[in-house]
Amino acid sequence: MKITLWMAASLNGIIATTNNGEDFLSDKNWWEFIKTVTKTSCLVWGRKTYQVVSGCDKRKKNSLKGITKIIVSKNNKLKLPADYLLATSPKQAIALAAKLGFKEIILVGGSTNNSAFAASNLIDEVIINFEGVIVGQGLPIFKPAKFLLPLQLKTIKKISSNIIQLHYKVKK
Repeated sequence: MKITLWMAASLNGIIATTNNGEDFLSDKNWWEFIKTVTKTSCLVWGRKTYQVVSGCDKRKKNSLKGITKIIVSKNNKLKLPADYLLATSPKQAIALAAKLGFKEIILVGGSTNNSAFAASNLIDEVIINFEGVIVGQGLPIFKPAKFLLPLQLKTIKKISSNIIQLHYKVKK
């Protein structure tokens, strides 16, 4: 199973403000994410990221139709809409995706989930869209944890006048 971490972040690696706001990220990042995830049709989010996305506008939520959405939460009684699936660990999320026939998934946060996948050496590629903004406080791409992801740069792409995408392969 190929796992690609895909994140949009400030230049200093913040993915959300301390109150989980993402107002500093442009809509362009969302649509770049949708282009990527529709190629695999399977994404994995943490519970907090799921809650943030649940508050998005209807147009963004509709863009997720037809995509398998797996939420990782330690709460095995978390209530989810019918088109969402629940896993209680990264490995269970991968097993669920494999059972559904997927060969690749897109991991899209949040920082706790990203670190759990990284600490288990489950990430194969990393794609980060860096927005031209610096945020003083907030949630980092990875929650501090014991892991090391050595990376090899694959591509650098200018997405817009204010967004640069870095695409890495994890060296295993």
